[in-house]
Parts: sequence; C-alpha cells; structure tokens
Amino acid sequence: MSTAASPQIRTAGSAGFHLNRRGRFLFVGFPVLVLAVLAAAAAVFFGVNGMAPAAASDERPIGTVHSVTVGYGDTLWSIAGRSAPDASRNETILRIGELNSLDGADLQPGQVLFVPTAG
Repeated sequence: MSTAASPQIRTAGSAGFHLNRRGRFLFVGFPVLVLAVLAAAAAVFFGVNGMAPAAASDERPIGTVHSVTVGYGDTLWSIAGRSAPDASRNETILRIGELNSLDGADLQPGQVLFVPTAG
C-alpha cells in the first residue's frame, strides 16, 4: 500500500479565512460600539449647547442683587422680608428661588443666597 500524499484542492469558498466569535466582534461589533458611543456623546454635547441660549434668554431683568448668609432659624420668608420689605414676599421668595436654583425651601445655616434688593 502506498501512502502518497493527496493534493489539497481549494475551492473559491474556502480560499479565505474564517473568523471565530471573538474575531467577528473585533471586526464588526467593536467599530459599531465605538460609533454608537461617539454618536451618544455628540448628542449630549449638542443637546446641552443647544439648550444654553434658551436658558440664558430670560425675559425677567436681573436687577440689583446682593448675597445673604443664612443664619440659624432663617427661612425664605424672613430673608425675603429683610431684603425687600416693600415688595411682595411671595414674589421675592420666587425670585430668590430662581436666582439660586432652589428646589425647595430647605436652607442650611451658612448657606449663601443671592437675593434681590428693594428698589
């Protein structure tokens, strides 16, 4: 019996190389993942910058403002009464909230607030 080597015959379909699961991820999935992250970062960047001019164009004039340090027992009501005694306290409290981006009425001693001044 002869053990002669048989020649390998390649067809058109078997000429290339085959990728395993890790290789397919490296050549297809990873670039898609990178593009998705870049697209999300661009959307966040342009979304934040697109909203900035709208937030800056407040129709209400700023007026005269000074800073007040919150003392123990101070409330927005008492601070509004001291800073603008002739104005409506409710409007002054709303303005203090706008100037300081307050979510509620909780104040901490030592906290510095910007408050509108009377006329």
